[in-house]
Amino acid sequence: MISTPIQKIPFYQVDAFATQPFSGNPAAVFLCDETLSDKQYLNIAREMYLPETTFLRPLIDKKTKKENLNWQTANLFEVRWFMINEETNLCGHATLAAAHVIFEEIKNIHTEVTFRTRSGDLVIRKDDFEGEENFIKMQFPVEESFENRTPEANLLKSLGIENQKINSSVYFPIKQTWILEFESQEELEKLKPNFEELIKNKYQNPIKKIGITVKGNSKYDFISRCFCPWIGINEDALSAVSHGLFAKYWQPQLNKNTFFAYQASKRGGHIHLQLLKENGKDNQVLLIGKGITTLEGNGRI
Repeated sequence: MISTPIQKIPFYQVDAFATQPFSGNPAAVFLCDETLSDKQYLNIAREMYLPETTFLRPLIDKKTKKENLNWQTANLFEVRWFMINEETNLCGHATLAAAHVIFEEIKNIHTEVTFRTRSGDLVIRKDDFEGEENFIKMQFPVEESFENRTPEANLLKSLGIENQKINSSVYFPIKQTWILEFESQEELEKLKPNFEELIKNKYQNPIKKIGITVKGNSKYDFISRCFCPWIGINEDALSAVSHGLFAKYWQPQLNKNTFFAYQASKRGGHIHLQLLKENGKDNQVLLIGKGITTLEGNGRI
């Protein structure tokens, strides 16, 4: 006997950091009036089968003690992110997707809201940027330090790196992320990693992601690709959190704190970044972009 679904949950699918539909990085955003079980969250994420699925729930603002949990008037939301295999602590593109739904689909009355997450509170704003309306600005923590290191030979081989010139290579230990700078954008775009080998290999340093980047052109400050088969995504369409690391890498070389970057994945994505100082340290990054809704409907559980 087939059980009958008893609850409908509205959802939207949003392309984050996109300038046109079916670009950027897709995420589903579910609007939950009540808390679901972890199993339900994970089952829904598996059903959507997207890089990330976001679950939003309005919360009571304890500072003002407002009891109104209306989606249009709430300014504090619980946010949880799920991949198809596990819950994640922080996701940039899925956060932008959630903010896009709040500001553009739900038509929330505020231009600033707070997302309560497993990584702490995130302040999200809708604001003008460079003369254009309705950009989303998100302040995220960013790892402050990296180490100059040379990647192991088996890592380079599995990435498909043979004759490509590597100008520099650094490792971010907390994020377990490598960043390699290529000389040529053409070599960056032609790179074809062997993802099975990348996963099977043994490395001295733990790895979750590898970013390949090149200096930009008249339009972009830098261009990149991001590979992360270790977390179930061979190539990230646009990794917002990783762009904070790219900005940290390029800051001393370009001698600037603001950037406009392009991720040269098959879908392609655009992101503006600004490194911020907090307590005298460059440990925050402002991620700026837009989202585009491509689907909407109701999930049933």
